[in-house]
Amino acid sequence: MLENLSVRNYVLIDSLDISFSKGFTVLTGETGSGKSIMLGALSLLLGAKADKEAVRNGENSAEISGIFTASPAVCKWAEEHGIETDDSTLVIRRLIKVNGRSVYTVNGSPVTRKEGEELGHLLVDVSSQHAHQSLMKPEILRSLLDEDAALSSSLSSYMEKYKEVKALEKELRDCEERIRRSTEEADYMRFSLKELESAALREGEEEELKAELEVMNASEFLKESLSSAVSELRTASSSLSETLDVLRKASRKDPRLSEYLDRTESIGIETDDILLSLRDHLSSIDFPESEMEAKNERLGQLQRIRRRFGGSIKEAIRRRDEFKRRLEEAEEGEGMLACLLQKLEKEKASLLDSAEVLLSERKRAALKLEKRIEENLRKLGMGSAVFQIRVERIPEPGPYGIDSVSFLIAPNKGEKLSPIQDTASGGELSRIMLALKVSLASSSPVSTMLFDEIDAGIGGAVANAVGEEMKALSCSEQVIAITHLPQIASRASMHFLVEKEEKNGRTMTRIREVVDEERVKEIARLLSGETSDLSLEHARALLEIQNK
Repeated sequence: MLENLSVRNYVLIDSLDISFSKGFTVLTGETGSGKSIMLGALSLLLGAKADKEAVRNGENSAEISGIFTASPAVCKWAEEHGIETDDSTLVIRRLIKVNGRSVYTVNGSPVTRKEGEELGHLLVDVSSQHAHQSLMKPEILRSLLDEDAALSSSLSSYMEKYKEVKALEKELRDCEERIRRSTEEADYMRFSLKELESAALREGEEEELKAELEVMNASEFLKESLSSAVSELRTASSSLSETLDVLRKASRKDPRLSEYLDRTESIGIETDDILLSLRDHLSSIDFPESEMEAKNERLGQLQRIRRRFGGSIKEAIRRRDEFKRRLEEAEEGEGMLACLLQKLEKEKASLLDSAEVLLSERKRAALKLEKRIEENLRKLGMGSAVFQIRVERIPEPGPYGIDSVSFLIAPNKGEKLSPIQDTASGGELSRIMLALKVSLASSSPVSTMLFDEIDAGIGGAVANAVGEEMKALSCSEQVIAITHLPQIASRASMHFLVEKEEKNGRTMTRIREVVDEERVKEIARLLSGETSDLSLEHARALLEIQNK
């Protein structure tokens, strides 16, 4: 349930803190006082899209935070998302910056708006005049029935099978297209594959050939250079031999020269070794003309292949392998298609079995739910109404089953059953919505229900019945209602007044709890639009009746 709502710098609200209790809470106020602003702030906590216009004029950011008592379903969601919930308490914070960006956290952990929206559906069930339109959507009607019948497990199993069937159908179409293209391009691919396979391609070979040919083309220069180097080293080696003889003689007289003798001997050994290596390298530089021609021819072949097949030898190798695979696929196509078709038929049969189970379960659940809704409609002043949930088979399995779900009503005796969107008036839709919520309350994981002026289009005895039903619902759920009807407001255990005031030349929305005489005055205003002696008397009488 919602325990506290805190709002800072949001639209016309500069600072607001409201503590909610269990039971039935109402918010009332003049038209345009800002009741929708409070709902908008709460909606942001529940995952609504943020808008930079939400930030109060002249401020850098708006902040909305709420404290909720987490239900088991909410605790499970938090655990799945790695969020700790101490004492089953959830603190949600939304910071909206003036540039439209927002920061969204749950118990200090950042979440995405989509994740916040998922959580919001588990925290608060919002019913509004806009939400009436959801009753026109078949997918919403189906989800309501499935929720009441606890079909989430059966539906998840069906949806997985449906996803698998769709994936197999796509795989089959793709395979047919590949085989068709491969068959059409078979001659070209065979010719190309023969050329590529005979070329015996190897990554890096082109670079190696270029390096070898560079050496071959520079052979004359290298011969001259190495010959000169060998000659110089021979001279140096001869000079070092003479130097060694001198140092040997001198070191016999002065042992301290032994160190220089050893170092000179090392230089001589290294010089002789280099000389031998250079002589060997010089002898290897003589390349036969045929070898150079062969390497140039191979390089030309690789370059032609590279240009024709994707710009690199690596890509040419990839295409060679692809041509081979596609030719094999074309040859084995019939077998592959037969195998896929067999697998698809098997999955379709399994999908149909799951769809039949869902259809049967929905039909059973529909009979039970429509009876409960009819009973609640009678309590709401629609005693002659006949309500039916129709579950009908459709030709082919869809994403959610092989059936369609529609809600039909005959509001008055003697009328035929018609879809609620075609028959029900605004006031009737409000009562149908409330009857649905009351009927589904026991199966819903949500512990807070918010009604935003769903009492539009009703009054008198019907308004009394709606108020009584909301009060009864608040015995098991937290109920918050934004209303303009005294019959509903007088039944609440907590009453907040939304009003505008001007301060320092600026308009602000204030929300405060009204009790005792202040509440009497607000009920009187709702009754007659003013606080006359007569309306005050009627207001006191109405509150006394509700408090008995």
